[in-house]
Amino acid sequence: MTAIVLALTLIAIDPGAGTTGFDFLHITPTAREAALAGATTAKPDGAFGFYYNPAATGALTGAQFTYINYPAGIHLGSAAYTQPLDNTKGVGVGIFYLNAGTMKKTNEQGEELGTFGASFTSLNLSGSYQPTGGLLIGIGIAGLYGTIDTFFSVGLVGNLGATYEPPVTGLRLGFSARNLGVQIKPFGTRDPMPLEFSLGACYEPTPGLNLNLNLSKPQGNRFNIRAGIEGWVNQFLALRAGYNSLGSDLMAGSGADPLAGFAAGIGIRYNRYQLDYTFVPMVVLGAAHRISFGFTL
Repeated sequence: MTAIVLALTLIAIDPGAGTTGFDFLHITPTAREAALAGATTAKPDGAFGFYYNPAATGALTGAQFTYINYPAGIHLGSAAYTQPLDNTKGVGVGIFYLNAGTMKKTNEQGEELGTFGASFTSLNLSGSYQPTGGLLIGIGIAGLYGTIDTFFSVGLVGNLGATYEPPVTGLRLGFSARNLGVQIKPFGTRDPMPLEFSLGACYEPTPGLNLNLNLSKPQGNRFNIRAGIEGWVNQFLALRAGYNSLGSDLMAGSGADPLAGFAAGIGIRYNRYQLDYTFVPMVVLGAAHRISFGFTL
């Protein structure tokens, strides 16, 4: 039991994580969205944009791949593909994977019993529909599988979302309800799923400059505010920064505390290809690095 608690603690070190089953779903997989501190409900981008709001499914025909290096030897990866079906509908599929590495296995007396591993996977399918010119709605479903040592868990969640462009130039509003579901087979006690409701806005005062704001309420955690800014310096280079108010949970009285909750990154675009990098300081825990590569077809 001590080993299982340790593994779950390692997985829950992200500022967005709380105390629910399949907590890793609160982690932001892609680099661009992480640089904006997750303030992307109104305007996610890339092939895996439907992970944050299924209304973004099929916005482009393309693929995206991400690798995340976390503290404590935790590694994550994601891959996604989306495609419009016609002018009003689109579909997408994606996978998000977490490997917590190898850890020591002990009994209640602290005696070592070898090692164990932990991993979690989310397989996502999403679709969107545009009933009117300014409104997009989307729905998604994800199958979940997790292992800790010899134990395993299975879950199923649904995602709902919408975006709306009001008659205000450059403004887009968004709503999402993510991870509505249940643990079909829990590790032990059946925990609540990491349900999260988000309202967001994205304002583009000039072409290439995006101002993003989110208000979110995750299951097992408090309301939080997320803000991000993205500016394309030219057609090739973007600079990004963001802040998540849940970052205060990482403060530990160290000199690095002022960095808690902040993130920064860059994007490089050439022709049909885009490379994004994000650095997320996690104070005394270390730092997380994300690299995403995407392309359109």
